[in-house]
Amino acid sequence: MAKHKSKYQHDKKQVVAKKGAVLGASALDLVRSGRFRFVSAFTLFCIAFYAIIQALPPSFTRSINEHVAATLGLVLNAFGIPVSTVSDSVSEGGLAFKIIPECTPIFMAGLFLSFVIFHPATVRQKVTGLVMGIPALYLGNLVRLVLTFMVSRYDRRLFNVFHVYLGQVFTMFLIIVVCILWLKWIDGEESQLGIPLQAAGFLARFVLISSGVFLLWMKVHHWYIQFLDWFMVMGFSLFNHHVGLAHETIVYYETFSIVTFTSLVLAVRSTAWAMKIKGLAAGLGLLFVIHLFHRIDNALIDYFNFTAAVIVDLTLLVVGQYVFPFLLFIFMIRYQKNERLIDLAQTQP
Repeated sequence: MAKHKSKYQHDKKQVVAKKGAVLGASALDLVRSGRFRFVSAFTLFCIAFYAIIQALPPSFTRSINEHVAATLGLVLNAFGIPVSTVSDSVSEGGLAFKIIPECTPIFMAGLFLSFVIFHPATVRQKVTGLVMGIPALYLGNLVRLVLTFMVSRYDRRLFNVFHVYLGQVFTMFLIIVVCILWLKWIDGEESQLGIPLQAAGFLARFVLISSGVFLLWMKVHHWYIQFLDWFMVMGFSLFNHHVGLAHETIVYYETFSIVTFTSLVLAVRSTAWAMKIKGLAAGLGLLFVIHLFHRIDNALIDYFNFTAAVIVDLTLLVVGQYVFPFLLFIFMIRYQKNERLIDLAQTQP
């Protein structure tokens, strides 16, 4: 009996060892794969790019803000809307728009630049993609600002809705469209007009789902902020500090990265619901940590005049807004491409 038990334990250890070896080999293959290198390089480059933008002196971004403001003023005047442009502000009567870096295409361009640089393609394809894609993003961002100004001019109460929705969801939609078009071109399908049916269906679902999720989040995101602050206050109380932040902001712009990420996950049809739920749990958990850090940083600034983490804080917010949802998009296109290769291999004799 003891011999049988000893043999069973030995066999079990061998099975566990074999499983560990397989898992180790799989992890090593993943690290060595081109996909891992692409995602890692893309992510690190984006984070570094956004951190540099946040760390640059205001004089650098001010020139970009002023350029966008001047262009917006020219377009609005061309449409018969008599606006005046002073520095980085565009105004008409009591309505005034102050252009900040988030209103410029700089963050979108950085994301697209990172994607094109590290995605496998020839130098000619990369240069062509950047020459065509960045101006397209610039024009798309200008359309966003023009629409926001026109809607706000018609009804000031609609400003927050259009500003946040177009700033978050439309921006990500625009980046994804430009990336899809470039990918289809480098795949040798430039002769096909328009976006393929599969991509068009995904984008349509993304717009419809994001609209519903956005309206819901507009109603509940103040509760989310209060929940974050409850954690923050409890953490500070452990060190005998009693802090609290006012809840007077109409819209907490930084939290709407949740809308973009959730809508992208739900819009992917090819992924099983079990995987979607796991992805949502992991992604929303990470965004929760980013938003909690932001609230803690605000408290440190207000109560202790501690500004050392401001650049890190702002960089994380931009990463949550742009990079994190876009990584989901990269996973989606890679997954679908692998699925097509498997289907192709199964159909071949």
